[in-house]
Amino acid sequence: MTTTTGDLTGALVDGRYRLKRLIAQGGMADVYEADDERLDRTVAVKMITAGRAHGFDLTAFTHEARTIARLSHPNIVAVFDQGIYNGLPYVVMEYVPGTTLRDLLNRRRRLRIEEAVELCAQLLDGLQAAHDAGLVHRDIKPENILLKNGGRGDRVKVVDFGLAEAVHGDRDTAGPLVATAAYVAPELVGGKPATTASDVYSTAILLYELLTGEVPFDGPDAAAVARRHVEEDVPSPQLKAPDVPEGLAELVASAAARRPGARPVDAGAFLRRLQAVDLRHVPGTTGQVPRPTRAVQTTMVVDHPKPRRNWKALATLAALAALFVSVAAAGWWIGIGRYTSTPSLLDQTAETVEAYAEERGFDVELVEDYSASVPIGEVVSQDPEVGDRIRQGATITVVVSLGPERYPVPELAGKSEEDARAALAAFDAEVTVVHEYSVDFGAGQVTRTDPPAGEEVKAGTPVTVYVSDGFPPLNVPDVVGLSEADAAAALEAEGLVVGDVTRRHSDTIPEGSVIEQDPAAAAPAGPGDEVGLVVSDGPEPVEVPDVVGMDIEEATEELESLGFTVKTAQIWFTGTVFDQSLDAGSEHPKGSEIWLWAR
Repeated sequence: MTTTTGDLTGALVDGRYRLKRLIAQGGMADVYEADDERLDRTVAVKMITAGRAHGFDLTAFTHEARTIARLSHPNIVAVFDQGIYNGLPYVVMEYVPGTTLRDLLNRRRRLRIEEAVELCAQLLDGLQAAHDAGLVHRDIKPENILLKNGGRGDRVKVVDFGLAEAVHGDRDTAGPLVATAAYVAPELVGGKPATTASDVYSTAILLYELLTGEVPFDGPDAAAVARRHVEEDVPSPQLKAPDVPEGLAELVASAAARRPGARPVDAGAFLRRLQAVDLRHVPGTTGQVPRPTRAVQTTMVVDHPKPRRNWKALATLAALAALFVSVAAAGWWIGIGRYTSTPSLLDQTAETVEAYAEERGFDVELVEDYSASVPIGEVVSQDPEVGDRIRQGATITVVVSLGPERYPVPELAGKSEEDARAALAAFDAEVTVVHEYSVDFGAGQVTRTDPPAGEEVKAGTPVTVYVSDGFPPLNVPDVVGLSEADAAAALEAEGLVVGDVTRRHSDTIPEGSVIEQDPAAAAPAGPGDEVGLVVSDGPEPVEVPDVVGMDIEEATEELESLGFTVKTAQIWFTGTVFDQSLDAGSEHPKGSEIWLWAR
């Protein structure tokens, strides 16, 4: 595999995308503004850099790009195409004129509260579409949030879904940490696989930065910052920005919880809780439920003169009255007075329910359980139920939601298909079996799954199980240098199929002959596998310059530098060119012959 380095401005990728200018550079890839000459539109082409191309997993990259391309959402940058150019993988995306969220923060430091919430809501809306499709972003940060010009409507665009994963190949292994240290979820620092809750954590850190103007953790290097995510709780944004409403501050802290199960389960759950936050800030409040109003005795007692009576009779009457009142009160208390109706705790959260019940004279026992319909941290049910007869001061059992129940996909590599189906039946997975050849696993053994082992999924999630058909029985023949027809015949003779055919100019390979093939010669393959070809279009056409009036030696030197073969005829001694055989402005392949006449 050959690779190209440096600025590729001006290159024509895949005979279609003309790279106009370099608009962004990063450790993983360079991004160019380009013209799609086939559809006459502006696009962005992201080219994996040569330094990252070594060990590149093309299959994972292609799968990831196709999955992302199926997403259609106004807050996600669309993916149109992908391929290989001179050995470098690339992806073609929607071009978004504007700026990044990082640029905006560099100018303003922090955003208004309403503006931060709206921006975060659009980000979560886009993420929800990705999470619903089974995608996790893994690197939410201001640099990956694009803001369209104008700032109206759906102005937020999320970019870079999953491409870092395809480069590093860490979806199926414990590969290097991809996420940015300032926004990385604690579980990723520990080497665990990314989940939708990981994106929720990074988004909460980003919202903290929008509200306060800084990220919660810093340090001398990225490793120190990453450790703080594991060892410390994210502080309330109110400590840096007291004007942040209490409910919003509590949501940021909840979404940035160190334990993934304590966060909103995905972007959709986070968005619903964000939309329910009251953005009004009440100075001096602490977020506690206010104490209920108590009735106070206000009736004034006035003595009135009474007629005199026998004191013994009065004492007897008083004793009898007291006894009667005591018996009646005891009966009332035992039968009715110590009971009341159970209050409703269903509109509370795990943080407020205990204080709320205590103010009404009850104890609370919290129990956690999974719920597919109630957001994490909110009350699912209570026992006794609302309105039931309950003794004052009794204990109410409250079930708090853990969100939808999640199951880790088991490690199935090396197991039989039957054992794999049995393991996946534990959470009612919808199993699809795909057969493939493998150099690592024997026939009938599972090679991998999608989603991969360790990823947490909901009950009933579709899982593809790949089963080995044994070692690939074929080797790809070497067809470089053959004509396209001969190459196709050679591949078909081996039971293989010609895949994508692209064309490229070449100064060394004759027109119509194969320049490159993928997979390479001698690679293992199975019957019916595709082999992609790059076919030469011959030398690239060169525009003929106008050399009439130039000195014949200078004209010859200029034409030869462009690749032309120059013949000259001089009928006088001044040496000035007065005619040329190929018209100026016309295009001809390198090596074409051109005559110059001078006098």
